[in-house]
Amino acid sequence: MLNRRQFLGAAGGLAGAAVAGGGVWAALLRDSVEKSTSPGASTTTTTSTIAATTTTAAPTTTLPSGNRTLVVVQMAGGNDGLNTLIPATGLYRDARPILGIPETDLIEMSKTDYSMHPSLEPLGKWWEIGSMTAVEGVGIPQQSRSHFKSTDTWMAGGPSATSRSGWLGRWMDATQDGDPDPLRAIALAGGGPMLVGESSLATVIQSAEAFQLRTTDSTDAESLIAAFLATASPVSSDPAMAAAQQAIPATVDAVDLLGEVFSESASEGNGRGVSRADPVAAFNAAARIIDLGIGTQVITIGLNGYDTHSNQLARQSELLGTLATGVSGFLDQIEADGHAENVLVITMSEFGRRVGENGSGGTDHGQGGLQFLFGRDVNGWDVHGELDLANLANGDVPTKVDERSVYAEVLDWLGGPTDEILGQSFERIGVLSA
Repeated sequence: MLNRRQFLGAAGGLAGAAVAGGGVWAALLRDSVEKSTSPGASTTTTTSTIAATTTTAAPTTTLPSGNRTLVVVQMAGGNDGLNTLIPATGLYRDARPILGIPETDLIEMSKTDYSMHPSLEPLGKWWEIGSMTAVEGVGIPQQSRSHFKSTDTWMAGGPSATSRSGWLGRWMDATQDGDPDPLRAIALAGGGPMLVGESSLATVIQSAEAFQLRTTDSTDAESLIAAFLATASPVSSDPAMAAAQQAIPATVDAVDLLGEVFSESASEGNGRGVSRADPVAAFNAAARIIDLGIGTQVITIGLNGYDTHSNQLARQSELLGTLATGVSGFLDQIEADGHAENVLVITMSEFGRRVGENGSGGTDHGQGGLQFLFGRDVNGWDVHGELDLANLANGDVPTKVDERSVYAEVLDWLGGPTDEILGQSFERIGVLSA
C-alpha cells in the first residue's frame, strides 16, 4: 500500500504533483468509474462508504471538539520587521532616512520601547490587554536568502534533512489516533507544506471557488457524488489505484462540510471566497471552522506580497493593514464564539529585510525577522529576543532567537511531543505561559 507521499511521488514527484498529479488522478478515477458502471459491475460498498453517500454526511473521522487550535499566518515574501515594530533608537532613523516611519504616526505600545506601524492600529487593543507578544531577531541559523530554500526550512522546522515533511505534519503523524482525519489540519491559501506528513492527512485549499465537485447543468450532483463514492470500494489491488480510492470519501466529506463555511466567509469578506486575493475572508473562514467543533487542530493562512524591494512604504502599509484587520477580526470572533481560551495565532515570514534602504524605496533580503503571537496564553506586554542595530550581521538584523525555540513552545502548548518532532531540544524563551 502506497502512503500519501509515495502516491504523489508516483504521480510526478513532489514538486510536480500539482501539475502531473491531477492528470494521473483523473485517469485513475475515469478507469474506476468505467469499471464500476459497466454492465455486471459490482456496486457493493463498505460501511464507511455508505455513511458518506449524501452531501450532508458527517466526516468519516473526527477528533473531540475542544482541543486547542493553532492558526499559523504565513507572511510570504520576507516581511520588514524593522518597519513593523519600530524601535526607539536613533540608529533606526539613521538607517532609514526615507523609509523611516514618522514618529507622529506611530502606535504606542505600553510597557515597551517599541511602537507599531500605523497600519497595525487594530492590533493595539490586543497588546494592551496582554494577548499579543512579539519576537525580535528570529530566524533559523544559516538559513538561505532564497525565498524557496528559506521557506522550505521554516516549513520543515529544520534544514534539508527534514525538508520533505513539515514540522506540523510530523506532529500530526506522532499524535494521530486511528484513521487519518483530513479536517484535522486545513490550509487556507497557503502554508500547506507545514502540514505534510507520512501518514496524516490535511486539506489544502488554494481557492474556495475551485474546492467543489464541478458538474454540468444536466448532471445530478447527488448521482455524481454517489458515483465517486462507489469507486472507493472494493479497494483495488493496484497500489496507486488504492491510494486514489482512499482519498475519495475524505475529499467528498471535506468539500461538503467546508462548502458552507466558504460561502459564509465570502459574504463577510468581499465576495471572492477564500483565496490569496481575499485574505480577510480566510480569517473569517478559520473562525467558522473552529466554531464548527469538527476537531480541527491546525489552520494555516497564506498572505502574499511581503517581498518589498521597491515602493515599500505604500505596499507594506496595505499589507500590514490587511494582516491587522484579519487577525483582529478573527480574535474578536473567537472571543464572541467562546473559543479564545483554546486558540493560539502565530505569524511567520521566511526572513527579515536588510537594515539599510535600497535605491528603489525598498529593502532587500536580510536575516533576523519579527514574529507575532496572539492568544490568552501568550506572555504579553513584552518583545522577546533582541533587536541589536549597533552590531549588525553584514548589514542585517542579527538572528538572536532560533525559530525552533518558538516552535518548541507551540508544540508544548499543543500537548507535544516536541523534541522528537524538532530533532533536538531547543531553549524555551517564555513566549507562552502554558
